[in-house]
Amino acid sequence: MSPSVEVRAIDDLEELQTGLIRYGDQAQATLAAIDREMQRTLDWLEERQRHWRGEAQRWREEERRARAAYHRCLASGDDEHPPSCGREEEALSAARRRLAQAEAEERMATQARQAVQAEAAVYARDASRLRATLQSETVKAVEVLGTKVVVLRSYASGGISAGGVLAGALAFGAGLAIGAALGQAGQETPPTPDSPGQIENSGAISGAPGLSDRTVEPSLQELHTDIRDIPLVLIDLSDSPVQNESDYHKVPKAEMIAGFAKLAQVRRLIGQGVTDQELYDMDREAREEGLSEGQSHHNIYKVFYGENAIALEKAGDRYRVINGYHRLAVALELGWTVIPARVVG
Repeated sequence: MSPSVEVRAIDDLEELQTGLIRYGDQAQATLAAIDREMQRTLDWLEERQRHWRGEAQRWREEERRARAAYHRCLASGDDEHPPSCGREEEALSAARRRLAQAEAEERMATQARQAVQAEAAVYARDASRLRATLQSETVKAVEVLGTKVVVLRSYASGGISAGGVLAGALAFGAGLAIGAALGQAGQETPPTPDSPGQIENSGAISGAPGLSDRTVEPSLQELHTDIRDIPLVLIDLSDSPVQNESDYHKVPKAEMIAGFAKLAQVRRLIGQGVTDQELYDMDREAREEGLSEGQSHHNIYKVFYGENAIALEKAGDRYRVINGYHRLAVALELGWTVIPARVVG
């Protein structure tokens, strides 16, 4: 009889995974907020430039009129009757003061905008590197943790043998602690599904049902055979209405980018045979702490594999878009090469 393995830290792995996802989401949201604030500052400085440029032009014209009036006044008298031009002289001086102030304000606004633009360019380079890290390394870490959780949950519920847990853990880079805990179990030959040892092991963890008590739930891969990965280079986006960030009306672009980070993990889990309930349970603790359904892995799965999945129509050797322009635009920007989609017709 194969020895059982007592798994106790699955919730800790899920908590770490949730923390990484939140970190990625919050970091992306923070970067987006900084971008918006920086753009607002540049827009405000540009408006100040235009304002003071207009004021300078107005007072330049006012100074010209005041100077002309002053000279007319001076020319209106003679040696015996010198003109009194104090009012015109004061108006000319006031116009010149206002003109000098407007020109100084315009220069300061221009210099400030140039300085902010220079700093924004430096920040943009650093932020781009951080975004690349968030979209690659953080996603990879979340995927590895998610895989470990699914493998260990499956073992805990009697779905696979201890040897299977070891193989799955090693395949996805499980740490030394997991390797040490399962090493002895993995050295023995896993019992066959019909052997008494298998049934006894499946119930060895407290609260875990035996195989005979479980109802087999079809995997999501079996449920969605109509969804397949389509190379983005084969999708015709020449008529896409998505040209810039202002075209994202229903869902903000930053939120869609965060969704793609979770989609990478969802695709991996679907490929490994995860079920609907297992995917829903991934965010159980996060929901208890306030995670909205729209931010859950289960919702990302529904968005890309449910009724509103990206829909394409075959047109020769390419595909025409029926639904999903915004998701396709984000996928291209993030460097994805394939995208799950439903081909109709």
